[in-house]
Amino acid sequence: MTAQLTKIKSNQNVQAVVNPGFGQGPAIVTKNFKQLGMKQLLVQSHGVASKKFIELTGNASEGVIVASPPVVIASLLKDSNPIKNVALNYIKEYENKYNIPVSTFGAYAYDALNLIVNAIKKAKSSKPKAIRDALENTRNYVGLNGVFNMSKTDHLGLDLNSGIKMLIIKNNDWALAK
Repeated sequence: MTAQLTKIKSNQNVQAVVNPGFGQGPAIVTKNFKQLGMKQLLVQSHGVASKKFIELTGNASEGVIVASPPVVIASLLKDSNPIKNVALNYIKEYENKYNIPVSTFGAYAYDALNLIVNAIKKAKSSKPKAIRDALENTRNYVGLNGVFNMSKTDHLGLDLNSGIKMLIIKNNDWALAK
């Protein structure tokens, strides 16, 4: 990615580079960004919110901003945050079973499955329309990725306060960005 980044680096009007992606691609961008000595802010998407990204990039990721669900930084959440205990329990069970750090991807699947199970229980039915109606009436469901409040017009159910957090990588670890 050095050719693309060199062009971006030379543009004095660019204040930040936003790189959505997952897997090794964003790691290459991050390493090239550091190698070129770029001064702009580098922002990565939630697709890299795992310790594996920090391992792949090493010191090149120092100062990189990452959007992330709260499960990745559960221990940094305030004790009053309802997600904290749910996420810490999940992390403990997951890491004990698989002996690897959690990532956002498992947390997405966990929340999706549990939201559907919860909807089936509420609807007392496994019929698609009943499940949809129950999902659309989900309120204050505490998951790993936020507190879900869904409606007919909002099938994500997460607001900016309970969902995605902005993190910064410091000393090869996550910190809340300010």
